[in-house]
Amino acid sequence: KMKTFLGTVLVSTIFLVSSGTAYTDDRDGGLAFEARLSSAQEVPENPSEARANIEVEFNKGFTELKFVLRVRDTTDFITRAHFHCNKPGENGPIVFGIFDPGPFPVPMNANSLKLEGTLKNSDWTGADCVPTIGRVVNNLASLAFAMREGLIYANVHTIFRPGGEVRGQHPG
Repeated sequence: KMKTFLGTVLVSTIFLVSSGTAYTDDRDGGLAFEARLSSAQEVPENPSEARANIEVEFNKGFTELKFVLRVRDTTDFITRAHFHCNKPGENGPIVFGIFDPGPFPVPMNANSLKLEGTLKNSDWTGADCVPTIGRVVNNLASLAFAMREGLIYANVHTIFRPGGEVRGQHPG
């Protein structure tokens, strides 16, 4: 039984590391999420060599989402960044915006950035996720649990690729 358990833990760890995304319970009792964004995850896929990652940490009460978004190597200016609801391989509506829409200003003439900030329940865009994922996502608690199940993706857009330069999510 112990060998089976250790084998399951090892396979799960390898899967999470190779998927480019992980989530864990954070030390304060909330939920943490990290994703590597790539052009290969965009729908449709594009040839961009941009790289990005996002780290998200929900507090214990799910009233705040702290994030760090890093984007590198785009050949064009970054115009938008959001969380969308839908499964891998499918596009969906913006459920929480970081900028355009969102509480943070659009970076001026940036083709790389590091942005740290906090989103609150009031930053919900009003999007209806029921048609795309079969559930309501209208606050940070519902965002966290949909994210954990692979139903939320982070997306960064540029002038040249307004539909999305890079995207990342947990495969669920």
